[in-house]
Amino acid sequence: MLCYFCKMKTFSAFVFFVLSLFLCSCKSNSSKKPETQNNDSINFFQVNQFIQSEINEVNHTPYYIYKIEIIDGKQDSSAISNVEFNQLSSTFLAPDINEKKLKPYYKESTFEDESTKSFTIKYSTLNKELELQSVDIILGEDAKTLKRILARKFINYNDSSAIEQLSWKPGERFMINRSVQLPDNKEIQRQIIVVWNEKNK
Repeated sequence: MLCYFCKMKTFSAFVFFVLSLFLCSCKSNSSKKPETQNNDSINFFQVNQFIQSEINEVNHTPYYIYKIEIIDGKQDSSAISNVEFNQLSSTFLAPDINEKKLKPYYKESTFEDESTKSFTIKYSTLNKELELQSVDIILGEDAKTLKRILARKFINYNDSSAIEQLSWKPGERFMINRSVQLPDNKEIQRQIIVVWNEKNK
């Protein structure tokens, strides 16, 4: 009988030990920091700087600027002022992947697309808490001419969330596709296209 209790006591101690290891493991995983990269020696593309130079050029040139807005399939277009242009284009300026505190969370990769004769420099993160999830720099076949900048954002609000798909075509236009998920699972789709120097009519 005594031997039986000894065995039970040993078994209980073993179970307690295993549970302790499991709980410690869970705690360790839950507090695990997002993966970072050593990007000190890598020169990221200066997205913010390029977009700001485009904005400045628009503000110093008498372009006719207009906006096409599509909300849940309903389209409207109108001329806009430089003030509204600046307000809408500002979403491309922040966050900046070159910020010292953000840069380590992004990984740079490159690939060639033979079908479109273009090269892409991609910056992406595994940190789901960051607003800016990815940036694609699309270059021409000479790997120098900038054809487009694409970005993807995920924004959390108190009672809703939004996904933004951004596209900037240098010297011509930009586009903001925004999908908002409301608490009642209703989704609102909004697309804004801003044109200041249309080249392909």
